[in-house]
Amino acid sequence: MKRYSAVFISVLLIVVLLFSFVANGKELVIYSYDSFGQTLMEMMEQHFEKEYDSKVRFVLFEDTGAMYTRLVLEKDKPKADLVIGLDEVYVIDAKADDLFTAYRPKEADKIREELVFDEDFYMTPYDFGYITFNYDSQLLPNPPKTHKALADSSLGKKIIIPNPTTSSPGQAFLLSTIAYFGEDGYLDFWKELKKNILVMPSSWSIAYGIYSNGEAPIVLSYGTSPVFHLLDENTERYQALVLDGVAWAQIEGAAIVKGGKNHELAKAALDYLISVQMQEALTESQFMYPVRIDAKLPESFRIAAHVPEILNPRIDLKDVHDKLGTWIKDWENVMR
Repeated sequence: MKRYSAVFISVLLIVVLLFSFVANGKELVIYSYDSFGQTLMEMMEQHFEKEYDSKVRFVLFEDTGAMYTRLVLEKDKPKADLVIGLDEVYVIDAKADDLFTAYRPKEADKIREELVFDEDFYMTPYDFGYITFNYDSQLLPNPPKTHKALADSSLGKKIIIPNPTTSSPGQAFLLSTIAYFGEDGYLDFWKELKKNILVMPSSWSIAYGIYSNGEAPIVLSYGTSPVFHLLDENTERYQALVLDGVAWAQIEGAAIVKGGKNHELAKAALDYLISVQMQEALTESQFMYPVRIDAKLPESFRIAAHVPEILNPRIDLKDVHDKLGTWIKDWENVMR
């Protein structure tokens, strides 16, 4: 009987400890998109188990739109503590919807100044990718180097661009043309470019598949796409193409959910996301660039795009938020 009593007490103690663990909220819930790197998730899980005796649970969404909608629906009773992966443009709506709590990470001064899209750190940039053209060097040994050359009639129908109305990279390139040519000049550029576009698929994945199949030598993609081919296929055939030394940067942000159960753990997670360890790990896990000025790039990134100037600061985020619908409508009228 004593043996059974001891077993019963041990089991009861375990149940009490587990209940205490859950009741104390020792589980950090993070919302992100479904392509968030497995390596980064495992690093976060191991770090919090070791340093904070806490579990980390990732809830992944098909896209950021669905993730943002869930945050709005759960606003009064939030289930997430931290959200990772919203593009910078979301900061305007997020402030209006009062979804997040501002927090400046401990090493925020290490973040590249031109990438900080909100000085109050309502959302914190943690990685970015250049939206650039890529080209097949076997099919096109002498690619255009400027916007003017890209639109030159001698190039012919050699370009694939994901549709800006349905694709994030496509929309980013549209914004880059507005930033580069101005609101009064970007449509003139597109009128010239139009004749050289072979097809404008609804998504980046479809566009890149057509390019990879060799159906056209130029595609709008990411500045790190050549790194993937280098690591996965051991080839440098595919190269990044930076026009006129400028490009739009797709900046991804993270934020602490207002009213979340684990506010302090969420702050610690944001600090860890900006740490050198995580910043250097995301390069070949996410195929994105770190935001820290002191993070080292891996050797494979020698083949990635190197952009002297990002175009984002040339357009106010509020203008992007308020005028994007009009810009797209005007663009559609030109491309018909």
